[in-house]
Amino acid sequence: MRRIITIYKKELKDSLRDRRTLFMMIILPMILIPGIILLMTKVQMAQAKKAMEKEIKVAFIGETFTPGLIQMFSEKGKIQFIRDSPVDSIEILVKRGELDGGVIIPPGFHQLVSNDKQGTVRIIFKKSEDAFGILEERLISTIKQYDQKIVDKRISRLGLDKNLFNAIDIVKTDVSTTREKLAETAGGFLPYLFIIFTFIGAMYPGLDLGAGEKERGTMETILSSPASRLDIVLGKFGVILTAGISTALISFASLNISVHLFPEIPIDILEIISSMLGLKMVALILTLIIPIAVFFSAAILTLSIYARSFKEAQSIVTPLNIVIIIPAAIGMMPGMELNTITALVPILNVSLATKEMLSGSTDWFLLTEVYSSLFVLAGLSLWFCVKWFNREDIIFRY
Repeated sequence: MRRIITIYKKELKDSLRDRRTLFMMIILPMILIPGIILLMTKVQMAQAKKAMEKEIKVAFIGETFTPGLIQMFSEKGKIQFIRDSPVDSIEILVKRGELDGGVIIPPGFHQLVSNDKQGTVRIIFKKSEDAFGILEERLISTIKQYDQKIVDKRISRLGLDKNLFNAIDIVKTDVSTTREKLAETAGGFLPYLFIIFTFIGAMYPGLDLGAGEKERGTMETILSSPASRLDIVLGKFGVILTAGISTALISFASLNISVHLFPEIPIDILEIISSMLGLKMVALILTLIIPIAVFFSAAILTLSIYARSFKEAQSIVTPLNIVIIIPAAIGMMPGMELNTITALVPILNVSLATKEMLSGSTDWFLLTEVYSSLFVLAGLSLWFCVKWFNREDIIFRY
């Protein structure tokens, strides 16, 4: 045990001297996470504000049939009416971006409405250019308001009760708490973020302690020491694991600080987010991250030892990012839930279990299954790494 600790200290000291390792472990998550959140928040807010304040160009056909609707649109403001566009060309102009939208009132509309019948109003817009749905909402809400005005006049003229036309009054009751709603949104994103950063944090020291030492010719020196192969591999593995977990913890801290930088977030929401990222929750999520970090560390060290050079190790290990991203991304998909099958899928089970923890509705049977599968995976990967390190044809593969 003493030799393992000695090797661990020696390798940790060497790793901390490497600027690339320090950058990936500390600087990157501290800069990238606040940067991503700040950029996404500011861009979305700016685009939404711009869309709300923008003066839209709308082709209006058939205004003589509905002068009241035109007046209502005018009262809303921030709309430029285009009255001389041919009906057949409106769709083409909207597709090209020369118009924001179109409102078409067919002939006979006023007569139908006056006779207490239903008229048709056609709106044309380009959904792909209306990311926030603001243009669609502006057009439809105004038309609905005009529709309600006509209906109210009909009811008043006939001396009827408004409730006569509303046989059922639907009252929505959402029993999900604000925490559960936030967990549904953040539950997929957070583990995805931490899994990726755990892998990145473990990758560079892992590459350096295996392929890097072979390339520098220092592997033979450490192998000739009194320490056994098992001591050496466990010492190196411990450093890589430390780097991975440290990066995950720094990511947690960086995220917690980042959410407090935005005054736009309501205080009650901020309090829930803070509780979700509190020490107790971090400790729970960390128990899921640790076995995954063990797997990453063992896998990276195994592949690094196999590689002839640092460059070759990079080319082997880097594609693993894709393997990691796929199950982590699947966990972000709506409708994905933790069950007896998904609890056995590595990385995906971490993503879904984290979502359960954040929402406060934990199924301990499924969580036990998740932990069991993760520790089995971690144990097998570490066993294989030790076995791989004891093979001369792998260690001295130049």
